[in-house]
Amino acid sequence: MAVAWSASRSGHAVKDVIVRDAVALTVSGPRFLTLGDETRLDLALHNVEGPAADYAIKVEQGEDAPKAVADLALSLKAGERKSQRVAVKPGDVGRLSYVVRVTGPGGIDVKRKLGFEVFPPAGDIKRTTVSVLKGNGGKLTLSRDLLQDLIPSRTRITLGVGPAASLDVAGLLNSLDRYPYGCAEQTVSRALPLLYVNAVASGIGLGADKEIRARVQGAVDRVFEMQDASGAFGIWGPQSADMWLTSYVMDFLSRAKETGYRIPERPFAQGLDRLQNYLGYAQDFETGGEARAYALYVLARNGRAPMGELRYYSDTRLDRFSTALAKAQLGAALSLAGDRQRAETVFKAALKHMVDAERDASARADYGSGLRDGAALVTLASETGIGKAETPRLVSVIAKAYQSRSYTSTQEQAWMLLAANALSSDAASTKLSVNGTVHQGPLTRAVTEADLAKGLSIGNDGEQPVDTVVTVIGAALTPEPAVSKGFKIERTAYTLDGKKVDLKSLSGGTAELKRNDRLVMVLRIEAAEKGGRLLLVDRLPAGLEIENPRLVEAGDIKSLDWLKASMKPEHTEFRDDRFVAAFNFFGTGVRQEASAIEGEGDEGDAPAAQGSGDAKKTPVSTASVAYIVRAVTPGSFVHPAATVEDMYRPERHARTASGRLTVKE
Repeated sequence: MAVAWSASRSGHAVKDVIVRDAVALTVSGPRFLTLGDETRLDLALHNVEGPAADYAIKVEQGEDAPKAVADLALSLKAGERKSQRVAVKPGDVGRLSYVVRVTGPGGIDVKRKLGFEVFPPAGDIKRTTVSVLKGNGGKLTLSRDLLQDLIPSRTRITLGVGPAASLDVAGLLNSLDRYPYGCAEQTVSRALPLLYVNAVASGIGLGADKEIRARVQGAVDRVFEMQDASGAFGIWGPQSADMWLTSYVMDFLSRAKETGYRIPERPFAQGLDRLQNYLGYAQDFETGGEARAYALYVLARNGRAPMGELRYYSDTRLDRFSTALAKAQLGAALSLAGDRQRAETVFKAALKHMVDAERDASARADYGSGLRDGAALVTLASETGIGKAETPRLVSVIAKAYQSRSYTSTQEQAWMLLAANALSSDAASTKLSVNGTVHQGPLTRAVTEADLAKGLSIGNDGEQPVDTVVTVIGAALTPEPAVSKGFKIERTAYTLDGKKVDLKSLSGGTAELKRNDRLVMVLRIEAAEKGGRLLLVDRLPAGLEIENPRLVEAGDIKSLDWLKASMKPEHTEFRDDRFVAAFNFFGTGVRQEASAIEGEGDEGDAPAAQGSGDAKKTPVSTASVAYIVRAVTPGSFVHPAATVEDMYRPERHARTASGRLTVKE
């Protein structure tokens, strides 16, 4: 289009111009892959206006150091359409890219890029090795054996040597950093320790100091998206407000504000007002009080402590608080408000409660555990200066408890890191040697694959023994077998009209589908105990795609009359590679001893359990969820396991077997 004008006249001219490649090239492939998959890239060519000739097709993997995948020749007549298929099989996890190039006579040169992620076939494995280096020559050597059965590019190894090494600061930071879900609690738990241990985080490869500050600020901005109009926070969004969680978020925001982060004044004040209103309208209680105690502590930290209520609860209601942490927070609030005498008395009661309840493994609505409470007590004692005489014993107890655990929750990890930061042990006398080079003071570092290839040797040149912790967190090469610890999980496939499909890949076998087959995937959870905040993750084989009910009307399971609804999840996610659902088994709507498909059952509250159970016994709580998938990509694919875990008691978990699914034309 051209336009011209003068003082008295104007005019324009329009002519269509076709802009296109002489040979049109379209490249399509899966949206993701799992290590072990075998599939193809589909190349569609249309000779729009090129001459009839032989055209060269070159497919390369990667851009920086390309690796040849295919070198083909294709004869195309004028106006002809043809397709080609190129087999692909990933050799490692991470970002995988392909470049397809078509060249021909007359300078025809067309290039297309295609990229996607390759995921590990199994979940993360954590291995922690604790040892003591004797004085005057004790030695530890690390080798490639640490990477056995793990994918090196997805594995992080951290080393800690020193008096506080038993708290495994670097390993805990790595564990939090790898957690892939973003509810309010997990967002805060990942960011809270970075307020204080960003130097350690930088040293183990989690980013430079500026990047870590940006991550914390991003967490601050994100949690405000989960605040409702009253000022309270919900776990997955601004609904179903949780007052203990609101206090936890406000604790994080208060600490972030104190350390110089940008906190919006109005919503921050709204959060504090909500805590104050909650205390003003809360009725008296016989047991519990966890949210009440935390709210009092956060208000005291912000100079808004209601002294009358603090003294009332400490003098007349102390025994009614159900956890050691609630009592410790009450004591810390009194200390911040200036009442040291009452603070010491209350904190002694918290320590006694901690010792008496050390082995309690009940499900708790305050996201907690004995290990979390112990770490929080150390933090509060060190920050406020009350109960400091008992701190060394508490540190020893929580360090041993941590080392005996295969799994820890985000709450436990966050408060362990705060406890480690709060301790002011003088470790300057530690004398070490690293591959013969003198190192003064405690050592915390990331260990690379190159370090292991050369061999990494740590020696203790000091006189006193020193603790050493090596933590390995990595993705497994081989899928782990099915397991059931406190939960049972079952996957079943149905046709859209409710007929069961024997899809053996759901339970560890092999199965086959045809392209465009549609199935309803139903997952059923059975719990041996009441209570818990559950996270269900069902990873997809790369040949299947979820029909998102928010985008595709046909994907809405409400249209399936035969599928009886169970309790509604608090949160769901429809990702390319997985389906995610979160359940709150503390609330109402938890089906008791009944399947969502097989029959109706009683509904009722699910309070905290008293003791542990076995998933083989009659379940006390169940829930089911369903979604629709379509077979879209031909190939042979790993069918990853589905998992369920109690996010705050991760020793309670279950996993299906991993199978193999083939999708044919």
